Amino acid sequence: MDLGDLLKRVQNWDKLAIAKLITLAEEGVELPLETQRRSHVIGVTGPPGAGKSTLIYSMARKIPQDRKIAILAIDPSSPFTGGSFMGNRIRMQELTSRPNIYIRSMATRGIHGGLNYATTAAINVLEYAGADYIFLETVGAGQSDTDVKYVADTILVLVPPLSGDEIQALKSGLMEIGDIYVVSKSDNQIAESTYRDLMSMIDMMKEVKSGSWKPIVVKASGLYGYGIDDLIKVIDDRFRELMSNGKLNEALISRRALEMRLYAYDLLEKSLSERKDLVKDVVNGRLSPQEAARRLLNAGKPRLDHVAIAVKNLDTAIEKFRKLGLRVGEPMIIEEQGVKVVMVWLSNTRIELLEPLNPGSNVARFLESKGEGIHHIALEVDDLDEFIKRARGAGLIITDAPSRGAEGIVTFIHPRSLNGVLLELVKHHVLNE
Repeated sequence: MDLGDLLKRVQNWDKLAIAKLITLAEEGVELPLETQRRSHVIGVTGPPGAGKSTLIYSMARKIPQDRKIAILAIDPSSPFTGGSFMGNRIRMQELTSRPNIYIRSMATRGIHGGLNYATTAAINVLEYAGADYIFLETVGAGQSDTDVKYVADTILVLVPPLSGDEIQALKSGLMEIGDIYVVSKSDNQIAESTYRDLMSMIDMMKEVKSGSWKPIVVKASGLYGYGIDDLIKVIDDRFRELMSNGKLNEALISRRALEMRLYAYDLLEKSLSERKDLVKDVVNGRLSPQEAARRLLNAGKPRLDHVAIAVKNLDTAIEKFRKLGLRVGEPMIIEEQGVKVVMVWLSNTRIELLEPLNPGSNVARFLESKGEGIHHIALEVDDLDEFIKRARGAGLIITDAPSRGAEGIVTFIHPRSLNGVLLELVKHHVLNE
């Protein structure tokens, strides 16, 4: 099945095609989805055992069958296998046979914040498919599960019957993110007291929370169906309010920003799993954790270390760069190369200023023949010996054996063999070397 055919089937609410497209998105395939806000993305959160799955199940059964419903149940990942126990899907098994309902369980994969890239990708696919409601059940409420507010239009916070002290303990994790607070398991006798406590807190929040929508408290029981119709009405009222105020696109903007961040986490995890050599070097003390992290982010590829400029008077050059507002390091003398150098720091690389120590040095001859200007370009490499072998295999000329440079071991590729460019190869100092 080609991608074009798959996309058409997804727009026709083909649940098998939706599943395949979400799997492609999870694998990092960039999908040509023209996202238009049409779905009401509802984040359902609350402490473990609050009845999130049961409440979603009850609402899905009550919503008319001509409305398309998607349910994404996020389960905590196993720290050993990386997978998750799909308990939520077991509870909702009855719903999977309904043609208007699509259910998928997903693991957090250990991401701090409660969501991962796969979740945001799935939301994009489901909105493209035309879902009217997308219920996103999170692992739990609290300060470590806050990413849901960046993808959901409406956040339901479930609070089971609790004592006043227990509600107060949950306050820091709940009061900042909810749009609708649901006293779940309201068939319990303690529910009325919990409802009153929440109403008191919400009244205080209404005085400081900006926007036309003020938090609402609803009593409901997913198990017995109590209050479900009222809750669905409040959810629909919220969606109409978002549409009338043009707020839906704001959620799309924050979702895209979160998607980028979470995809970066996925790429980082993949790179880390592929660079076990870096972990070994850190454990053995050859690399500092900071240096290993820098190498990991550069994925082991050569990167621009600095651009070197030959100058006749280092102090004069330093003064000019300082007037530009740039940070200038301390001068260093490199006897092996016959130069005095100083680094000028930029946000993504550096400029190296070179002043010859004697008239016989390479930099002195450069100044005499060409005047001040760019002397060479430096690349940082992780394995200098291996890169030298690669360069010689490509027919390039290495000028000298590796020697000490300003910040590590260096050598040069002769400009005669590289289109007139003098290229320095740098391997920075590492621990125990």
